[in-house]
Amino acid sequence: MTPLHFFPTSMQSEKDAQWQATNLAVKKLVYLNQDKLSKAMAISDAICRQLKSIFPLLDELVRVACPWCPEQCCIVNKVWIDFQDLLFWHLIDQPIPVGQLNCGDKAACRYLNHRGCILPRLIRPWACTLYVCATQNKCLAKIGPLVEKQLNTAIQLIKDQRIDMETEFIKAISKTNVT
Repeated sequence: MTPLHFFPTSMQSEKDAQWQATNLAVKKLVYLNQDKLSKAMAISDAICRQLKSIFPLLDELVRVACPWCPEQCCIVNKVWIDFQDLLFWHLIDQPIPVGQLNCGDKAACRYLNHRGCILPRLIRPWACTLYVCATQNKCLAKIGPLVEKQLNTAIQLIKDQRIDMETEFIKAISKTNVT
């Protein structure tokens, strides 16, 4: 499936080259500091487990709400992959998307096709996973308050863990061996 592109090829190529350089830098930092990253890696593993626990519910909300939505989020919202997303994927050794989500001010997400997002759930940006629109919230309310509370609790936990993961990463790569 070919992602949608709205930038002229040269401009898109330049943005993709910048994206690839950023990925390479993070990958190199993880590789060079892997012996100091046990805390950050443990937190990223916990995030992974927590995310996987909420994916079935999120997939159900998408299934019942998104096909009939007149203003699909992937078309109208402008979101991006942030540093915590990138760090998380590198720490859990996941493939990295080939480029940022949006290719320009008027572009839909490049990973959107006629069937929805083509990215596997685990490598979708947190902003995409986190966002539950008004229609999805109505569907969630129908499922019940307990499920809604469990989702909100999981989301808050993941938010906190993402901050902790980044903090531990920064601590680890900031340590210098002074003798």
